[in-house]
Amino acid sequence: MTIDVVALLRSLLLNSAVWLLTPGPALAGESSITESQANRPQVDGPPVDPPRTDTLQSGIESYRNGDFHTARSAFEAALAASPDDPVITFNLALTRYRLGDYAAAQAGFRQLRSQPDMRAIADYHLGLIAAQTGDLPTARALLGSVAAEPDRIGDLARAALGRVAPHRAPKRIRAYVMAGLGYDTNRTRLARSVELSGRDPEAAYSDLVAAALAPLPWRGEYDLRATLFRRDYETDDALDQSALQLSLRKTWRPAEWRLGAALETESILLRDMSLVQSTGVGLEAEHGLGPGILRLRYQPAHVRAEDDFDYLDGPRQRAMLAHDSVLAGMSVRLGWEYEQSDQADDLEADIVYGQAPHRHGPFVRLSRTLRPGLQATARAGLRNSRYDSDDGLMPDREDDLLQLGLALRLTIPGNVTLLVEYRFQDNQSNAPDYDYDRTTVLAGLEWRR
Repeated sequence: MTIDVVALLRSLLLNSAVWLLTPGPALAGESSITESQANRPQVDGPPVDPPRTDTLQSGIESYRNGDFHTARSAFEAALAASPDDPVITFNLALTRYRLGDYAAAQAGFRQLRSQPDMRAIADYHLGLIAAQTGDLPTARALLGSVAAEPDRIGDLARAALGRVAPHRAPKRIRAYVMAGLGYDTNRTRLARSVELSGRDPEAAYSDLVAAALAPLPWRGEYDLRATLFRRDYETDDALDQSALQLSLRKTWRPAEWRLGAALETESILLRDMSLVQSTGVGLEAEHGLGPGILRLRYQPAHVRAEDDFDYLDGPRQRAMLAHDSVLAGMSVRLGWEYEQSDQADDLEADIVYGQAPHRHGPFVRLSRTLRPGLQATARAGLRNSRYDSDDGLMPDREDDLLQLGLALRLTIPGNVTLLVEYRFQDNQSNAPDYDYDRTTVLAGLEWRR
């Protein structure tokens, strides 16, 4: 049997209540679409695939029981099996909304919006999400466009417009902690052709990452973000690292854009004695592009360093261009990163290559739910780096760094995730002493709030 999905979604939506900007907000059509509802025959066709039915039904039951994390995993697994199914896309977007994952919910509704017959339904839900996130101009624009519809959806949009008043979504502190144990095969990035006695390049290590985002009670959308990182190698303290990042961010939402500006600072302690500090600004922009989201970031900063790392002093610029989308049931990010540093005008005599690199290259990140509660993420990147030579007889050093990564995350009760991560680097350089390869593996626990 084939399914008239557009008619089904419109019917479900138009017979649902709308309560906007109330505690525990509910979207129109919030009751998930069941397979039995979807199997209303229109014309003869093939039967529904049973595995998809089981996974979808499991998600619906979890959703109705208020277990939105499990529901999301089930809907993600169902979407992986049927990536073009708008019924699953609709349910998953609603579930993500209930979890407060507004960006992912927006991506789902934008994907539905690409179908002309579903544009009004998608715009209506996008308008509700905009209202919940405090983006009232966008909410009014989207709901206003739907209010012109002649049927019941127009009535719902007009009613929602009447409820849109100055409001911001409830503010809450978000937190993340990761603790793990790992093994590094080449922590010194020792060249393949070099063998040194003394410090062992291979070592076990422990990692600790803690991050928090706290909305500030100021007029407008401000937040304070902090990230702490600590790596401690087992064998010695020579390459231990500690880092603290702080940023104060302001966000604007004109029309369908999301713009951000931040004051940023980072302090890195190397060898437990040398400090490298950077201070700068971060500029960000996001905009819907087709069924996905275009992201831009620019970060100019000034770096100051002490002791053995004082040659790192100088300005630095970083930029990123990326596009997030959903393809064949996978979340896909394609991007390009760029960095330029004007550092180390006065180098010590024993430094042949100045630390003034120009770095750039593409990357791709793929994320997919393998089964409910189990997610895989793969990343690949190729970065070209050029270093200026301070010796007129030597050519500029140029490196090509291949980076590969794979992570598996298994969700367990209590907002805890079991993480297993593998990373590989292979650096090819026209200066043979800088050829190296490096592998790290990590197992840890993540907690989110």
